[in-house]
Amino acid sequence: MRLRVIAILGSLLALLVVIVSAVLMQSASVDAAQELRLSREASLNRFIQLGAQAEAEAEHGKLQLEMDTYSKLYDEALLVRLGTETLTSGQLDPTRPEVARALENTELNLAHTDIPAINPFATGNALIARPFGNSTQVLGSALLEVNLDISRRLVLQRWIWVVLLSIAAGAGLLLLADRVTAWVLKPIHRLNEATKELAKTKTSTPLEAAGPPELRELAHSFSKMSDAMTASLAQQRELIAETSHQLRNPVAALRLRVDLLKLRLPAAADPQAVQAVEKELHRVESLLDAVLRLASADHRLSEQAADRTPAARTAEVETVKVRELLIEEIERQSSAARQSGTELLLESGNEPEVLLACNEFELQQMLAELYENCLKYAAGTPIETTLRATPELVEISIRDHGPGLSEAQLAQVSERFWRADPAGATPGTGLGMAIVERLARANAGELRIAAAEGGGLCFSLLMPRGQAPSGGGQGG
Repeated sequence: MRLRVIAILGSLLALLVVIVSAVLMQSASVDAAQELRLSREASLNRFIQLGAQAEAEAEHGKLQLEMDTYSKLYDEALLVRLGTETLTSGQLDPTRPEVARALENTELNLAHTDIPAINPFATGNALIARPFGNSTQVLGSALLEVNLDISRRLVLQRWIWVVLLSIAAGAGLLLLADRVTAWVLKPIHRLNEATKELAKTKTSTPLEAAGPPELRELAHSFSKMSDAMTASLAQQRELIAETSHQLRNPVAALRLRVDLLKLRLPAAADPQAVQAVEKELHRVESLLDAVLRLASADHRLSEQAADRTPAARTAEVETVKVRELLIEEIERQSSAARQSGTELLLESGNEPEVLLACNEFELQQMLAELYENCLKYAAGTPIETTLRATPELVEISIRDHGPGLSEAQLAQVSERFWRADPAGATPGTGLGMAIVERLARANAGELRIAAAEGGGLCFSLLMPRGQAPSGGGQGG
């Protein structure tokens, strides 16, 4: 934005400098022409007086001498016509068309003493002429061919100074415009960064009030708004977590009462009614547990976003042997897999043990949610786990062969409470992928969900690769 503003201001300043320079240069040309005209008119009037005196005395020698002296001194040609006699100096040819035309005008008692604005890059000289005589008769005329070379050099010098001063003034104004633009835009850039940070981390960032008074007021208002929003989000998270936690005790008590009720029910009681109550109670327990885990994941994500220094992140990161953790989790899920007729496969290659920079407990949570999701929606089909590593990243891919999802559904998978089976025929809370997505981001990773080739879904966890602890080797 600053460059665009400077470009616009620079264009306007350049236009202003060109206009002012053109006006000043034209003024310099006109002033030089006027100065030269006044000087040469005085010389022309002197020769008119000398001509009138020579005509009266019938002696032209003195006039010719004055004319020759003037031409040598100023390198300008002169012509004085006295009756039928014409005196010249400086190689002025009376037969030249412009000279002849000027002489004809003087015979008509028409003077021409104007000198046009001087252009330093032009060539040629200027002619000025004036008749003289009495009130009834033109007795003669004087014509001067004005040498403009000296005036052109003078005008060129003035033009150069005008251009240099205009460039210096334009550069100064542009520098001033740059400083003013930076002063105005700097608070806007800070506000923009603070807005992005607020959207990313959901935490308020102190915003320094700077710039014009209007922008200072805007920064103050934004700080108040971001503080209020951060406090509101924190209260919402705390409310959800505390409400879920407080509900666990009544639900546990309700579970105990249902168990006691089952013991006291007579043999003739309807078992389906008790099973329905237990089923609903189990759904409530699962939902509360999922909400608590989601609140914990949101809290971890906000903590990670707030602590952006490398030292703070490094202090919380663990080095995890990801292959061992995958084997443990597959063994943990093997019982449920056997019951549904599902085969769990692991392909990790022959490379040395891969280390992953992540919180081990949270990684286990993420893997558990992904496997449980696959077992829920793709039971009876193979579930393939692939481990790949690059120098910077570790990718854990879990692929099922279930019914898959459409493109529109894939965009909603990580939303809270979204379920592929909205009717609720498949048990679940709709929070599993939201938990995984937030925990992955909290550990500087990413969850990617895509349709697998040949059907099913592929869940990919991309996490930063860890380094072996100093002084120790990698496990095999």
